[in-house]
Amino acid sequence: MMNCPAAILVVLFVFLENGVVGEQLSDYLWEQTANYHQKALVSNYIQGIKNVSLDPTEFGAYNIQDAVYVYWFKESIDIAANRTTDTALKQFLLNKSKSHDLEYKKAFKAWHIKDTDGIQLGSACQNYVNHLMNVAKTMDGNYLVTALIPCARLWPWLGQKIGADSGKFGIYNKWVQENLDPNYTGYTKYEKVINDAFTKGTITKEKALQVYGESMMGEVAFFNSVYKTIQQDHHGKF
Repeated sequence: MMNCPAAILVVLFVFLENGVVGEQLSDYLWEQTANYHQKALVSNYIQGIKNVSLDPTEFGAYNIQDAVYVYWFKESIDIAANRTTDTALKQFLLNKSKSHDLEYKKAFKAWHIKDTDGIQLGSACQNYVNHLMNVAKTMDGNYLVTALIPCARLWPWLGQKIGADSGKFGIYNKWVQENLDPNYTGYTKYEKVINDAFTKGTITKEKALQVYGESMMGEVAFFNSVYKTIQQDHHGKF
């Protein structure tokens, strides 16, 4: 029988192999991708919104693509839900599919999109979509949940950083209020799923970081896919 000190050492070794003792996988992933948070904050899209200088055409182009992105986001969830044999994970994914079905249909109506075939995605958005679909089709469903967290957690963080509650974003106030709510905590439901999966040994820290990191890079690239700004008048508004 293993004595107590030896048992403690074994437990500590297991924890240290998978991160700091007591640290949740979700926190580890967030901390390891901190440089991408900052890159997103200074990206063309977020700074254009913050400074009320983003060309409205660029705003529209981004959001039309984002509507299609949400469609494929939902499709990737459906694929993972169909593939998994984990009943709890399947139910979680099906619930998320329903909410994102409503979200993409609302966006399609707002931007007069009939179907995805009529929209040509830019390379940044297309690469991001391809990433999600690849994870959904080839990996355990918990990795797809991992891949979806960066979007859910990054946006409220950005809202907090730019002062989303200030109402100083001109014609973009409505978008900021609806999309960059600093009080949004829905991402914690996704994080609980992957933290539990990691504790059970279903997913690994290394692979989770690879998937999570690629999604973070996708966020930054998509934000930087817009580039035009407009000249503001002397009141700083348009």
